[in-house]
Amino acid sequence: MIAIYVRVSTTEQKLHGHSVAEQIDRLTNYAKALGYDKPNIYNDAGYSGATLDRPALSLLINDVRAKKVEKVLVYKLDRLSRSQKDTLMLIEDIFLKNGCDFVSISENFDTSTPLGRAMIGILAVFAQLEREQIKERMSMGREARAKQGKYAGSWRLPIGYDYISGELIPNEYEKELIKRIFEEYSSGKSARAIAKDLNKQGLTHKYGDWSADAVRKLIQSKTYIGFVKFGDEWYQGTHEPIIDDDLFIKVQNIRQKRLATENHGSGGRPTSYLGGMVYCKKCGAKYLKYHRSTVKNGRKYEYDYYSCFNRSPKVGAGTCKNDTWKMSELDELMFGEIRKLKFTSKRSKTSNKVNLSDRRLNELNKQLERIMTLYTLGEMPLDIIQKKIHEINTQKAKLEQVEIVKTSPDDAKRIVGTFDDILENGSIEDVRAAIKSLIDRIEIDGENVYIYWSFE
Repeated sequence: MIAIYVRVSTTEQKLHGHSVAEQIDRLTNYAKALGYDKPNIYNDAGYSGATLDRPALSLLINDVRAKKVEKVLVYKLDRLSRSQKDTLMLIEDIFLKNGCDFVSISENFDTSTPLGRAMIGILAVFAQLEREQIKERMSMGREARAKQGKYAGSWRLPIGYDYISGELIPNEYEKELIKRIFEEYSSGKSARAIAKDLNKQGLTHKYGDWSADAVRKLIQSKTYIGFVKFGDEWYQGTHEPIIDDDLFIKVQNIRQKRLATENHGSGGRPTSYLGGMVYCKKCGAKYLKYHRSTVKNGRKYEYDYYSCFNRSPKVGAGTCKNDTWKMSELDELMFGEIRKLKFTSKRSKTSNKVNLSDRRLNELNKQLERIMTLYTLGEMPLDIIQKKIHEINTQKAKLEQVEIVKTSPDDAKRIVGTFDDILENGSIEDVRAAIKSLIDRIEIDGENVYIYWSFE
């Protein structure tokens, strides 16, 4: 049996006029000249040659492997594929391997001759080159659109917009979801809690249910403040923004603040409510979560606790002697203080916080002075000195770059009012997000605990 394979994409037909009917007519006449009156036709009209995922081509491959085809005719080599790798694979690994010759009538060669086999590789290179040039021209066109503020297209249209007549147009339903997500995140709600509530209420988007990752990606996109993206660059767009700049900046600051204070365990998930928020008032280092196992009267006891990083025997032989706290006790103390909050015109003593960022910078500078004194006295090895200086400079750089974001009194009042419900029904991420929206920093000085609230 002789097979005729034809293919044309809509774009190619418009540009070159290589219609399916014309290809079939010419190939049928060629087959008749070879003595084949009824060739089998495999037609992939409307399919691109960029991939091999085409129904008629798949059927042809199966028939060749079943030894049903002795010769394949095409009008032009690039009808088979525009990929050099795919073209050679089809000819060498499918056709020739199964005793099937390949003929391209436009290039006037076939694989039954040595010259024809040599020409296959040469022409496949040019087919690949043409495809790459088309991709480059398309990429340049998309970049030009982005620089003009037009949506350049992607595999996934942004949630919140429809694409109409070459423009991004807000989708009235999804637009309200976008606003809700930004507002709830800015008032202290976690991405996971937002996604859970939206799904529970049946408020899906054009692609289905919400996930925490989808919410996190969404709140980082500048599309919602009127920008379009091409590659790694953002350009001022011509479409209507859904979110104002102030809300967007507020959300980014909150997101960065949460990321900077995350205390992750294995698998990248937080393992404590207060991780990253607790500091030692004596040396300035962070309090970290540790796990302890003890055996008493033949019974094994296990519990988690917070301890100053510099108290660890692995760090400077335990240079800090500040108290450790059972995790459950410090957590409950914070929960109780949050429940006690009253929002009146008077401010409590614990909420008095004056320029916390500058205060922390002063503490870090004092730590540097103490460390250098220890070094000059020869009381601390050079490698530990260098490590501590690096850690302090890293903390200083973060403080100088990250803006302190305050929660509004109304948002703080709302969070406090729902705090017990979050504790009972929320995930650890939800509880952390609520606490982080209320507390900037916790300092430990022996049995004394100092809380610095994050709201005005």
